[in-house]
Amino acid sequence: MLDDLQLIKFAKAGKLEAFEALIIKYKNKVYSIAFSFTANHSESDDIAQNVFFKVYLNLNSFEEKSAFSTWLYRITVNECYNGLKKRKNNILSLDFEINDGETSSVKSMIEDKNGNIEDSMLSQEIQLQVRKAVLKLPDKYRMIITLRDIEELSYEEIAQVMKISNDKVKVWLFRARSKLKNILNI
Repeated sequence: MLDDLQLIKFAKAGKLEAFEALIIKYKNKVYSIAFSFTANHSESDDIAQNVFFKVYLNLNSFEEKSAFSTWLYRITVNECYNGLKKRKNNILSLDFEINDGETSSVKSMIEDKNGNIEDSMLSQEIQLQVRKAVLKLPDKYRMIITLRDIEELSYEEIAQVMKISNDKVKVWLFRARSKLKNILNI
């Protein structure tokens, strides 16, 4: 199997199969980032399509100074921010964890464990509160939580994608988790 740099070389030479291989390799990651911002399958598909269209158009400008995935995630982040500007009433995915000594998944807080109607209704109410709380986070905090806790990127990768220092990544991530906890009164 060819690595990213080999695929890029072939794609730059006009081999569509190589570009298709890059799409297949990264489509789920790009979609996942988009979905964490939109919680809407159709909008996430649109963002992913826009990302790969921009990658195709700008592939020759990729200088291979960083990993292709970092460059791709940066384009994805930009597309997500552009999409957020267009829609203010979006709902985010809750598949991230708040890590502050003890690991507790927000998703696990809202899962229906007992299966009865009362608990299910309570779970739905909690889920709505968490979604509203996440919507109150600034965009940069939503993005940093997505990249770290959902996509599991390293601090270094996040720094490259968001064009900030490693220290700022840590500070923003701490602040994002703290703000979410405060909003939720946990």
